Amino acid sequence: MSRDTQQLTTFRRFSISIISLFFLIWIGVSGYIYIEDMTPVDALYMTVITLSTVGFSEVHTLSETGRLFTLALIIGGTSLFFFTLSSVAAFFLSGEWHSHWEQQRNHRMLLNLDNHYIICGYGRLGSNVASELYAKKIPFVVIDTLDEQVELARKLEYVAIKGNAADEKVLKNAGINKAKGLIASASTDAENVFIVLTARTLKPSLHIIARADCEESENKMLRAGAEHVVLLYQSAGRKMANMLIEPDLAQYLDELSDANQLDLQIAQFIITETSSLSGKTFREADLYNNYQINLVGYKLPEGEIHSTPKPSEVIQKKATIIAIGSPKALKNFKELAKGEQA
Repeated sequence: MSRDTQQLTTFRRFSISIISLFFLIWIGVSGYIYIEDMTPVDALYMTVITLSTVGFSEVHTLSETGRLFTLALIIGGTSLFFFTLSSVAAFFLSGEWHSHWEQQRNHRMLLNLDNHYIICGYGRLGSNVASELYAKKIPFVVIDTLDEQVELARKLEYVAIKGNAADEKVLKNAGINKAKGLIASASTDAENVFIVLTARTLKPSLHIIARADCEESENKMLRAGAEHVVLLYQSAGRKMANMLIEPDLAQYLDELSDANQLDLQIAQFIITETSSLSGKTFREADLYNNYQINLVGYKLPEGEIHSTPKPSEVIQKKATIIAIGSPKALKNFKELAKGEQA
């Protein structure tokens, strides 16, 4: 039985206890009114002192039927007391109270997610992706089929849910309608194909990246709807070759992409229609002197990439600027690119 199921069972027992208590009170009040012809207040008084077994005096001498009814109430109240006590003891002694608190916190965080990323599979790849996003303070949710992996993610304060990411209901629970992107990082290529297909069906505009172990799976994932497919062994081989040939350059690029590198980072920005940069030339914008960032590349809306744009080239709306700078400078430039800053 999963932890979430155990918590559900425990709280069902609590719910039964509360409902049973009110039901007993209702029976007691109704019984005393009917059997002993008491007023509602007197009937409620008798019911409460009977169920609580405090031993105060009766409103008036009870009939034989009233006494039998009172005995039944005492037995019912005592049984309910021990049932509730055992539920409370099991709840606290097993540590489920802490697990429930974590589950409720996770649920609240899940409801507040917006413009986030969905990581499908919390294995070696998924956990590293989550670590990078968390370090960069980018919202995300983790989906995994294993309880242990979900608990591990939650211990790191990640938002995580248990389920099969190829299931439409699970993706909807992860907020796919509000998500910005999805990473299919399950353990097998077959799982990732189904995840990509389901996600693309639910949200055609979603940015989807999938991992693959073999080249034969790449075309399948692209046809299923992935925009990019990362071949792990191919990527690792290329990186190792670069480290072998140009070790200093490879280290520099790693530091730029490292979220923990506080001095210098690399990022990309899409120029919106409301941005003051739109329509200016690179000479007029003067990115280095005005915004303390270095231009790395410029991608036109049609997809053409200019690694060294000319000073006279005009910055177009919906174009992408790739730049290097300090986190503060990049944050300010991001607001400018979005049109949120004059």
